[in-house]
Amino acid sequence: MASINVKGIRRLSALSEPMRLDILTVIASSGSCCASDILSNFNITQPTLSHHMSVLIENNLVTAKKDGRFVRYTINKSGIEDLKFILDMLIEGTPATEISSTEEPSEEKETKKKKKPEKKKKDKKMKK
Repeated sequence: MASINVKGIRRLSALSEPMRLDILTVIASSGSCCASDILSNFNITQPTLSHHMSVLIENNLVTAKKDGRFVRYTINKSGIEDLKFILDMLIEGTPATEISSTEEPSEEKETKKKKKPEKKKKDKKMKK
């Protein structure tokens, strides 16, 4: 029996958006490409692509490497292998013993938890 980790589930969730799967297909077919290469395949804006790329990078499905003025995107094989593991379990009918949540909280979650210190209000004395 095997366990499925939360990261794997989040990767599957990231691919539930058809555009992200299409973007992965473009990157995989070219081996490595920049944003303009990806944009030429779709009728989307650069900010929309940026959002999708952020999700793919955050879920370790794509890696980004600075190349001069550009960023080159490639498929992160280890992230894809995690997806393959989950899908193979489903195909083989291997029951998952547990869903482990061994991942560390992301920086985004941690910053949301931190509260800003409250400002002390100064007492204003009214003069008569």
